[in-house]
Amino acid sequence: MYRAISAWGPDVIHQQQATWSLPAVRAARDTRVPLVVTLHGGDAYRRLGRGAGAAWNARNRRAAFDGASRLLAVSHYLADVALDAGADPQRLSVHYQGVDTRWWTPATPPAIDSYEEPIILFVGALSRLKGVDDLARASAALVGRRPHRLVLVGDGPLEAGLRERAPAHVTFAGRLDREGVRAWMRRAHVLVLPTKPTHGRQEAAGLVLLEAQACGVPVIAYSTGGTPEMIAPGASLLTQERSPDALARSIDEALAWSEDERADRGAACRAWVDKERSLRASTEQLRTIYADVTR
Repeated sequence: MYRAISAWGPDVIHQQQATWSLPAVRAARDTRVPLVVTLHGGDAYRRLGRGAGAAWNARNRRAAFDGASRLLAVSHYLADVALDAGADPQRLSVHYQGVDTRWWTPATPPAIDSYEEPIILFVGALSRLKGVDDLARASAALVGRRPHRLVLVGDGPLEAGLRERAPAHVTFAGRLDREGVRAWMRRAHVLVLPTKPTHGRQEAAGLVLLEAQACGVPVIAYSTGGTPEMIAPGASLLTQERSPDALARSIDEALAWSEDERADRGAACRAWVDKERSLRASTEQLRTIYADVTR
């Protein structure tokens, strides 16, 4: 990697993830070109776990923090984590990744059938970190009073147990390409992503929340890490208490929306993502950063 990067003669080296940054740090030093490093999550923490993996992460993180002309964090939450781990505040800024709002779009005409049961959608790893166990419990407690379908897109370590206990209203869609994910998003009443702190780590951002909202779908999420920064204020729902009971209350509220309120919230979500978290805006910010570090 070091030889290849050096041979390309770049004007800027942009390293994604500090964890494997040593070749980029060395190449930037030896070729004397600016290094930009984007921090995505675990690579920003002072200490994450134990053993050789944690030591390797710490070594790379220190090298990236010392060698980067600019450090970018994918949320203000993660920027604070990086500051606690020793990042230089003068070289650190927030760069939201953004989603392609020209591709993640609402269905035309609307794909939601007013005669079918509303779909509660989950997209992500079927793991405790993503909170799918809390969602399954909340949905099971609620379905008798608020009929709905729960659709789980993805796979992961909790899948076997969830399938074994799943009520009839739960659909396991498995892993899907982005066309398949978008198709389910366009049919969903709401997307739920109840990510929880796990082993001292919290969700840094959560692009699936932006993708759903860009499709005109309100979301429900736990207030964890950088998740609040991915939620359209006043249109989607942020659950402060991280528990199945609290999640059930938020889903109950969403299922009580009238069709008009659901449509208004979806339109507000779409407008917010397009203005505040689009790939277009993210790219323009990155152009400005590259211009700044190459002056």
